[in-house]
Amino acid sequence: MEILSNSGNVLNIVMMVVVGAMAGSLAGFIIRGNNYGFIVNAVLGIFGAVVGGAIFNMLNITPGKGIVKMISDTFQVNLPLNFVGMLVSATLGAVIILFGLKVIRGGK
Repeated sequence: MEILSNSGNVLNIVMMVVVGAMAGSLAGFIIRGNNYGFIVNAVLGIFGAVVGGAIFNMLNITPGKGIVKMISDTFQVNLPLNFVGMLVSATLGAVIILFGLKVIRGGK
């Protein structure tokens, strides 16, 4: 059983990095029109997930819930709710971080 629990932890870490990279890349394109490379995107997305998660928790909203239902109903594809929600909240958080940095730097 130890092996199964460790593989679950590894899978969670891999999922966190992949979602972080996707969210950081999306945020980079939204704010800058370009991305920052895999490592910076992943780190940006992970920090963005913390910021976005806090915001959605404060608002008591589950991001991605309607999107998953629409995709499931339209295409009969089952997506995990947590993946879409993580991507939405991480992207929003990363956009907020990049916007804040842009304001601090004076729009550069």
